[in-house]
Amino acid sequence: MRRTKGLAALATGVALALAGCTTSNVGGADPTASAGVVEPGGGIATGEGELFEVNATPRAELDQGGTLRRAVGPLPEQWNPLHVGGANAAYSDVFAPISVANWDFDGAGVPTPNENFLLGFDDDMVGEQEVVVLHLNPDAVWNSGKPITWQDYAATVSACNGSNAEFQCATGAFAAVQSVEQGDTPFDVVVTFSAAFPDWKAALSTVLPADGVADPATFNEGWLEHPADWATGPFAVESTDAAQQVLTLVPNERWWGPAPILDEIQYRVVSPEGTALAFQNGELDVFDVGADPNAFQIASAVPGADVRRAGSTSWRNITFNSSAGALTELAVRQAIVRSLDRSVIAASSLAGLPAELQRPLDNHIFLEGQEGYEDNAADYGYDPVGARAALDAAGWTPDPRTGIRERDGEPLVVRFSVLTGVPVSENEGQLVQAQLREVGIDVELDQVPEAKFGETLFSGDFELMGMYWYGSPYPMVGLGEIYGDPATAHSNFARVASPELDEVIAKIATETDHEARLELADQADELIWAEAHTLPLYQRPQLVAAVSDLANVGATGLSSTRPENWGFVAG
Repeated sequence: MRRTKGLAALATGVALALAGCTTSNVGGADPTASAGVVEPGGGIATGEGELFEVNATPRAELDQGGTLRRAVGPLPEQWNPLHVGGANAAYSDVFAPISVANWDFDGAGVPTPNENFLLGFDDDMVGEQEVVVLHLNPDAVWNSGKPITWQDYAATVSACNGSNAEFQCATGAFAAVQSVEQGDTPFDVVVTFSAAFPDWKAALSTVLPADGVADPATFNEGWLEHPADWATGPFAVESTDAAQQVLTLVPNERWWGPAPILDEIQYRVVSPEGTALAFQNGELDVFDVGADPNAFQIASAVPGADVRRAGSTSWRNITFNSSAGALTELAVRQAIVRSLDRSVIAASSLAGLPAELQRPLDNHIFLEGQEGYEDNAADYGYDPVGARAALDAAGWTPDPRTGIRERDGEPLVVRFSVLTGVPVSENEGQLVQAQLREVGIDVELDQVPEAKFGETLFSGDFELMGMYWYGSPYPMVGLGEIYGDPATAHSNFARVASPELDEVIAKIATETDHEARLELADQADELIWAEAHTLPLYQRPQLVAAVSDLANVGATGLSSTRPENWGFVAG
């Protein structure tokens, strides 16, 4: 049951990798507000602390100019952010300065309009349908010079609403849209949803130009090289050096908003093992440390630099395949949950990082600090005595010679899939094997090549396997994709079927009362724990190393910062 009402903060979502959004205005906006209008000049983060750390600094205190050198993974091969090949978390830093971003997100992940693109909105229920009117900024244009209008929204929804499978779209949120029409002007977008859709802001966070989504061939293949005319935002692509693997952005001459502080942003592809050393050598201004203790130690010792901290939007878990082996039995799944000391696993996997970051996560829907977060793990905490008793009651008794439990002559054996060469996975396998051995469960470590992870997951050829889920500021969007009926929920890798849970998830999708919706989410999480669907381990810390004078960049958590405000503090 719900016990506390905390500050809104971090969220989980429905994708293994979900591209982030791009803006920030920390103001604690009411997430239940039915309409919104903002004053110009926002987007400077304030109030940072446990939720995000970006060295928030007003524009007036920054030096004009300068080059920001950022480390990235691969440069985009697909420049369409809504295409399945472009909706990659690794690309989000690159896309942020050159894409539509309708929302600023505060430290709680609560959205408010970014007036550069969206002056305000109206949100009403008309009968049983949600009707939203977006009031676009008439000054906003694509780099082609064409204004951003309702027609772009209509074309984007048409491409991604699922009506034509040839569009390889990464999002299913537009399936809830019934129609998109012009309002009083071409800059008033009337979006009518088929039913109540409280998370409509997730669907209407960005838009693509109508020209760029005109047909499947254009949507899928027209963005394989950067299409300058279909971009927009405070920066524009100046060059891509394929040999040096450096992408350079410069201020966009078409930009109508506050002028960017920086003269240039360089995105440099650096190998993960070489990134910390490149930062130490002064070749980078910022990089994502991740959960790498060696990189953390190196970055922490660099003079004139700091490591900025927040809770990331990713969380580590062990997924139980309820259709495989002994895991088909609920009593066995629940006993495994109670036999695993998650505190030990978190401390071991995050060794070398600050001790305060090494703690278990106790919710499947919300992350720690977020409004709605409740510790629902109490009945499923580390309890090997209770686990042994439950297994005894289920008829699994220890063989006095081996210590492994048996029933009807069959030993209790489960298989843990370990990704070969991935330290976090190998470490988890060894810990799970040792801890389950203590209660009489034998664990076979099944070595799986890292390249076969996706194939193994989707085929169901596993029993236990560790993985990450990545999220967004909309924790209750698409819960059915992970926890719903496995006959239709393609991301329910646990293959748990629970009609009771399906009923609660269906209510969450359309409940418009915010507090009632949080209560339903709490009920859903308790049911997920009871089914031993997935065992949350820990929220991965977000650690970002940056030179100390870099402002409005860093560990954002669920907040976001506007690229035009990135810069260096005046000396």
